Amino acid sequence: MPTDPEAEDLLSEHPEAVAATAQRLRTVLLKAHPQLEKRVRRGWHSINYRDPVASFVCAVFPTADRVQLVFEHGARLPDPEGRLSGTGKQVRTLDLAAPEEVDAAVVATFLDHAVELGAGLRSR
Repeated sequence: MPTDPEAEDLLSEHPEAVAATAQRLRTVLLKAHPQLEKRVRRGWHSINYRDPVASFVCAVFPTADRVQLVFEHGARLPDPEGRLSGTGKQVRTLDLAAPEEVDAAVVATFLDHAVELGAGLRSR
C-alpha cells in the first residue's frame, strides 16, 4: 500500500496492534475494491471509503483496543455467521483486535455486498 501521511498520522495515536490491524484492513479493502476513494475524517477519527457509484460504503474506526469496520448499510448485509455487531436500524460493525483477525475473504465479501447494495440504493 502506498504511503498515506493522513492515515498514518491518525493511526499513530494508537497502540501498535491497533495501527497494524487498521493498516491490514485498509490493504484488504483497497485490494478488493481499488476504486474506493479514501478520506480521513479527523472529527470522526475515522478513515472513510467511498465508491464512485455506491457513495459512502464503510469506514475504519481505530479505538483504544481494536478496529471497527463500520458498514453504512450494514443492517441490510447478509450475515449468516453473525459476524457483524450492532442493533441500530442501519449501521453494523465488524470488530477486529489484531491483524491476524482480518480475514480478507470475509472482509471482501461484506464489502462486495456493501458496494452492490449502495449502488442499488443510489440508482433508485
